[in-house]
Order: sequence, then C-alpha cells, then structure tokens
Amino acid sequence: MGGIQSGRVLVSGLAAGLVVNVGEFVLNGLLLRGEWEAAMRSLGRPPLGGASIVSLNLMVFALGIITMWMYAAIRPSFGTDREAAIRAGLACWLLAYVLGFGWSFAMGVFPATLYFPTLVWSVVEVLLGTLAGAWLHGRQLQPRSIHEER
Repeated sequence: MGGIQSGRVLVSGLAAGLVVNVGEFVLNGLLLRGEWEAAMRSLGRPPLGGASIVSLNLMVFALGIITMWMYAAIRPSFGTDREAAIRAGLACWLLAYVLGFGWSFAMGVFPATLYFPTLVWSVVEVLLGTLAGAWLHGRQLQPRSIHEER
C-alpha cells in the first residue's frame, strides 16, 4: 500500500473546504447575520468584513485539508471510504467547532443563539464536505499514463 498522497489530500481538502465555506456563508452571512452583528456590537467591535472574512475562509480551507489528511491516514483501517470520511469529519468537527468555538460560549463571549445553531449546522456541512472530499480523493487526479489503453 502506498502512503498518503499529498496532492490528493490538498485537492480534496480544498474541495471539502469549499463545501464548508459555502455552508458558512449561508449560515453566518445570511441566516445569522443579525445575531453576529449584535454580538460584535456587544463586544464593541465592528461587523466582520474584509480581512476577517478572508482569514476565516482560509482557516476553513485549512480545516478541509487537515480533515482530508486525517481521512487519508485512517482510511486503510476502516471497511469503507464512507466510514473513514464520517469518522475523520466528526473528529475534525469536534476539534474545530465543539472545542475550538466552544470556549467562546463557555466564557460568555458569544451567546447560545450563535453557538448552538453553529454546532448543528457545522456538523452537517463538515460531514458533507468530508464526503465530497473523500469522493474526489478516490478519483484519479493524476494524468493517464501514455501506456494505458483508451
């Protein structure tokens, strides 16, 4: 068996990150926009924009790449690609959203009206992103050999 193929992890991770970024835009940019603006006002901060949004998008792409690296690492241990994808997605969701965002709720920085919808929404988007990335990871991402039959 070969090791982890970095190119596949990168491409599938960017795809997974794209799925999650689209979901984050729908949740935070559309559905929870007012709640985010109120929360930022309560902290004496301006609404998120520009550089903050770019930084958050880059972090989500990094999460997608890390999730697909984990998927590639654990895939040989599980019976199906789907099972490995779900486990990798749940592990990264737990680390990034439950723990990584959870401190802000535990300390009262952000309200439950932001934290709990984010948890529920994000588990779906991370799993969908991981499944999409796993599908892409399994596809042939390398050019065909000149010796292959067409």
